[in-house]
Amino acid sequence: MSKESAGATGSATYTVSDAIVEGLVGAGVTAAYGVVSIHNLPIYEAMERNGAIRIVPARGESGAVNMADAHARVSGGLGVAITSTGTGAGNAAGSLMEAWSAGTPVIHITGQVHSAFIGTGQGYIHDCKDQLGMLESVGKAAFRLGRPNEARAVISAAINTALTPPRGPVSIEIPIDVQTQACQGGPFFFESAHQISRDEHGLEDALELLKVARRPVIWAGGGAVSSGAGEEIAELAEKLCAPVITSQAGRGLMPENHPLCIGNFANFPEVSEFLQHCDLLLSVGVRFRSNETSAWRTRVPNIHIGIDADLRALNRNYGHSLFLHGDARGYLTAILSRLSGVPSVADDYRREIARVRDGVRTRLRKQLGPYETIMDAMRYALPRDAVIVRDVTVPSSAWGSRLLEIYQTRSSVHAAGGGIGQGLPMAIGAQIAAPDATVMLMVGDGGFLVNVGELATMAQENLPILIVLFDDGGYGVLRNIQENKYKRHIAVDLKSPDFVKLSESFGIETAVITSHAQFPAIFEQMVSKREPALIVIDMSEVGQMAEAFAGPPGV
Repeated sequence: MSKESAGATGSATYTVSDAIVEGLVGAGVTAAYGVVSIHNLPIYEAMERNGAIRIVPARGESGAVNMADAHARVSGGLGVAITSTGTGAGNAAGSLMEAWSAGTPVIHITGQVHSAFIGTGQGYIHDCKDQLGMLESVGKAAFRLGRPNEARAVISAAINTALTPPRGPVSIEIPIDVQTQACQGGPFFFESAHQISRDEHGLEDALELLKVARRPVIWAGGGAVSSGAGEEIAELAEKLCAPVITSQAGRGLMPENHPLCIGNFANFPEVSEFLQHCDLLLSVGVRFRSNETSAWRTRVPNIHIGIDADLRALNRNYGHSLFLHGDARGYLTAILSRLSGVPSVADDYRREIARVRDGVRTRLRKQLGPYETIMDAMRYALPRDAVIVRDVTVPSSAWGSRLLEIYQTRSSVHAAGGGIGQGLPMAIGAQIAAPDATVMLMVGDGGFLVNVGELATMAQENLPILIVLFDDGGYGVLRNIQENKYKRHIAVDLKSPDFVKLSESFGIETAVITSHAQFPAIFEQMVSKREPALIVIDMSEVGQMAEAFAGPPGV
């Protein structure tokens, strides 16, 4: 689909930066996160002239990309981050890797030194040895916009690349001299979707396999979320009486209080044992990550139908007996319209599904100790459509990613690559993407301090994020791993600031919890206020979990 632009109007010069911004607006972008610099000032000027994009001043480039990443995950559209060249682009690299791991469509726009000095090693300010190579290595793709009249082609190609499965972050570097040069108007070319021809023969084979399955199971992931296939997953599960396992990224595809939703428990022994006695697996947009499969020790049925828009998913971690390459929602819709004559599932299979589903939840609950009260109070007070952002911390990893129920897609945000400290900026991007939603962040003191500067961004933007900070004096997950394996602690016990004073210095209301019994009333009050807030849970006072969490199996 092309989108026409008139180019320059009146006597003002229409520049490359104007074209870039116009292209972003044409693709539905409403917010951009970044750090202003001498090598991206023309782009900021163009955004201000255009007026359609909210400019969010992050305090660091890594945080800016995290914000853009979460914005895209929650909104279902593009995320946009803007950095400077050299060190600024380098600071963004780790967060671009996270967006790549999650398959998030992010457009990262960065400056570059003057065209005449690229690669000369003369020491031009903010120079970088091979910025384009670095950006290519940490994302899906990277482009250099080197000539003014390429602006429309480059922004169109970058956006289409980011949105084409497998989705991912795409960087565009623009030399500072090119950013201000005049360019021609004309169309942008945005593909509404990358359509892959449906395999009709494969579809018929899948239908025959599904019709004879007596113990089918569905495993759904982030690819199904990207496709918008939540309703189809639930409908097919009910039609087949097939339980649904989800990856971390697939949470919410089926409401987690549904009796057929096993959820994000694939690496639990009870689920692994259950899978071995199923006769058919239908996987939909699943990566089968190591930490979700006990380092691929989880065994799956011999008959495995896979649906994925990424051709490289074929036999990647588990073999497929049948692979359908294309859009998940399209295939599932076709299956539902043609699937008939499905035999009734035996009552003992229904009872087994309930036993497995309830069993893993009961076992995990017994490990929580005082945090069971905290978890239940969270779910009780939060609206069903609340967006729950989880940093890497003991409560998030142990129970927030499994027992704290999610009821719809795009309301669960986590670090897919497992990197600590990305939660706060992700919560900011999530809140701006969904301004009417309640956004809660679960974070530890160690992770919070990684990007603590973004607390200033949250305050400046007056975002009603509710932060629940679990303070255990350092890196709790790693401390537990060290304790279990080495019987000593190294570099995990950390000094923290006074979180109350820090938060209140930004005008953010703060409360401290020293007993699990205090939490429900305080949390419910904070949720109802819809204002920026921080609740610090002093874990040394509240107490430890009944069973220490030392990382997922296989890590």
